[in-house]
Amino acid sequence: MRSWILGILSTAALVLSGCFASPGMVLNESSNEDGSIDTLADFQGAKVHLQSISPLTLSKLSGVSSDSATPATFAALPEELLTYTPEAYKLGPFDIVQVVIWEHPELTSPLGSYRSDNATGQLVSESGVMFYPYVGEINVVGKTIAELRAEIVSNLSKVLNNPQIDVRLLQSQRHKVYVQGSIKNPGVVTLNDVPVTFLEAINRCGGATADADLSTVEFTRDGKTYVLNMLAPYAAGKGPSDVVLKDNDVIRVPDSEESKVYMMGEVRNQQALSFKNGKLSLAQALAEAGGLRLESAKAENIYVFRASAADAIDVYHLNARNPMALVFGDQFALKPGDIVYVDATNLSRWNRVVQLVYPTAQLIYYGSQTVNTTHNAYKAIQNW
Repeated sequence: MRSWILGILSTAALVLSGCFASPGMVLNESSNEDGSIDTLADFQGAKVHLQSISPLTLSKLSGVSSDSATPATFAALPEELLTYTPEAYKLGPFDIVQVVIWEHPELTSPLGSYRSDNATGQLVSESGVMFYPYVGEINVVGKTIAELRAEIVSNLSKVLNNPQIDVRLLQSQRHKVYVQGSIKNPGVVTLNDVPVTFLEAINRCGGATADADLSTVEFTRDGKTYVLNMLAPYAAGKGPSDVVLKDNDVIRVPDSEESKVYMMGEVRNQQALSFKNGKLSLAQALAEAGGLRLESAKAENIYVFRASAADAIDVYHLNARNPMALVFGDQFALKPGDIVYVDATNLSRWNRVVQLVYPTAQLIYYGSQTVNTTHNAYKAIQNW
């Protein structure tokens, strides 16, 4: 029986080609390739670019010169975000304005001084009209604070001698910014005559949560969405904290769970990994997945698949047969959506074929034995 089954397994071995190599890593192993693989291919209509993870590739991806540790470039914000300057605030319906007239508290707080700031202000009606003593109704829609002050001074000068007046916007109801996502207190931030920056709006909502991914913050303005990295260094120090907000801007801070890297193939734990502060290297990802399966992983065939466009795939290859190559892996920064795949050795593939074929061979053998036994018994009965 044993020799018969081995014969079947030997036949299955003819399907496999190539030499068997022991799995795992070897410190003194020399690579049979010089780290300069750079080829193009097609896969189902997509352009595939295969290249080695080498010092040259790392310098191209990171923007750091291969002979220098100084960043060659900084992150840069779109010019239109940095050049925006808000116009002077124009009043509208439901705004609350406070008018202070020095030496005339009866006009500043005609209903008493023990009230909140909002209560001491004048509400602009839905029709855009505000009432003030000795002035009457004032149409304030579209006026700036300076223009409203000038109009009140002009009217009060008829009843007061050289009135000293200060006008303040206490509360705005018209201009709003929306802060969403992994924020401690997501909600609405109102804009007034004092400019509010990107960072200030987030801080007013309590700041980001511990699980927030600050490297891919989405900022939507006028129907266009920008992705801002709040952790990156910016040229001339001009970063997201310098972006002044305007009406209807939307800030969304994603959760780190939204950005994943997928570990597949011959790793201990096939799983999806999250980024930490927007960072995750290839070596870190392999370690978090439990490392390679030393009994089956082909360390010289570690791949990172990255969709660079709808019809283009970048494939990065790391030959880690010598574990020193993992230094390159630690410098290779993964991106959300990357797929890390560790290939299997020919020997492990053979073992899997054996595991699949052996039960079938046993079934065939015992089936043939049963047929032979039945046939012999039938002949014995006939002879008897």
